[in-house]
Amino acid sequence: MYRRLRFRTRSLVVAPFLMLSAVLCGCSASMPEPEVASSATEPGYAQDYPATVEQIVKDFGRDDDDAQTLAIGLSVYAKDLKAPDWKLVADVYRSANDAGRSRAYVDRYAEVEGARVFFSEEQGEIAKKVGGWASYACMQKGADADLRGTVSRSLSELVSKRLEERLRERNAAHAMINRHRHELTKEDAVALEVLADQISRASYLVHIAMVKTQIRMRAVLEEAEQVKKTLDDYIAEERAIGGKSDKEADKIGSEARIERATQVKARIDGVLSHGRTMEQKMEPRIAAAQKRHKDALDALLADAEKRK
Repeated sequence: MYRRLRFRTRSLVVAPFLMLSAVLCGCSASMPEPEVASSATEPGYAQDYPATVEQIVKDFGRDDDDAQTLAIGLSVYAKDLKAPDWKLVADVYRSANDAGRSRAYVDRYAEVEGARVFFSEEQGEIAKKVGGWASYACMQKGADADLRGTVSRSLSELVSKRLEERLRERNAAHAMINRHRHELTKEDAVALEVLADQISRASYLVHIAMVKTQIRMRAVLEEAEQVKKTLDDYIAEERAIGGKSDKEADKIGSEARIERATQVKARIDGVLSHGRTMEQKMEPRIAAAQKRHKDALDALLADAEKRK
């Protein structure tokens, strides 16, 4: 999953991220951001460039779709509330919305998402080894059981639960729910927790994630010419290196690397055109997503106000 931020130069990246910092912090003055060097001069990064642009487009579309689904579903989740204190409910709604844009939530979301991706990709191998150890321990005690499937399911449930809990630790709306839990039925407390999760995530997607992806796209698009040069240099160097070896295996390997780099370079212009077209659409799509989220939240608040 290509969720890494790539930066090019101070003029390209630092200024946009200073603007984003002000949005995240809700303040007029911005703290200096670290300058992270571009990887466009690295052959490995250059060969992944088309896939990187394509993944950014997918990430943006996925977040927009998820935010839309959440906005539509908020009123449905609210129907699960039976007889709560509606003033408290409205306060939780507002707190959850603010939390989704807060530094504490944003940082923890990145941590949780990274852990989720890692476990998703490595779950099979982890479960295989842990399940194997558990099965072996049972065999040592005379029991013949293959526990790998059970271990895999248990690990998945445990990790998902812990990640949810860790994200909630940085959500002020959940702190509010916990303080007033004695005033809520068990069912209303659970329903309000789910609503807080959904509102915070929707707020995060439309105010933070989609904006960061837009900035990332701009930075990556600006790297295109350097990426092409990097690939040209890499191909030339590879030809020179391959020509110095008398071993057939070395020549075959060199030719394969040249072929891959050549194919990647041939894709760049097409990917670049699509990426630029999508980047131009991102600003209005972000504005539409933010309005959609605000409208859904306003409807929830209006409903809570009527029920007070």
